[in-house]
Amino acid sequence: MVKSVPMRDHSVVIKPKRQRGVGAVVLLVLLLVLSIAGLGAGFFAPASLSLAQEQVLGLLHGGIVATDEQTFVDACVSVAGMQGPQAVTRTIRTTTFRDGTTLTVAFTSRPTPTITQC
Repeated sequence: MVKSVPMRDHSVVIKPKRQRGVGAVVLLVLLLVLSIAGLGAGFFAPASLSLAQEQVLGLLHGGIVATDEQTFVDACVSVAGMQGPQAVTRTIRTTTFRDGTTLTVAFTSRPTPTITQC
């Protein structure tokens, strides 16, 4: 908004409103929110975070040729206070890039009740 100020000699000086840098503050807040969201995804959903990382690496390596994912029961454990065996599953995801390099990521789950014989 423009503000007019009368002067002693009756001339009018127009002073522009001072800029406050609101755009920079909004950008910093947005960056902070995205950083916190990425950190939360890393802790609570690491598999979905690794999918995004694979896509970024795919840009650097010329694209993704193939992705293979295998899930299997890795071990059976006994947990104190729980009845029966607890299964620990492992998921191994192998991504092959266009330049011939591969990326293998392994995820291990928490023990969950199972009916399989160990």
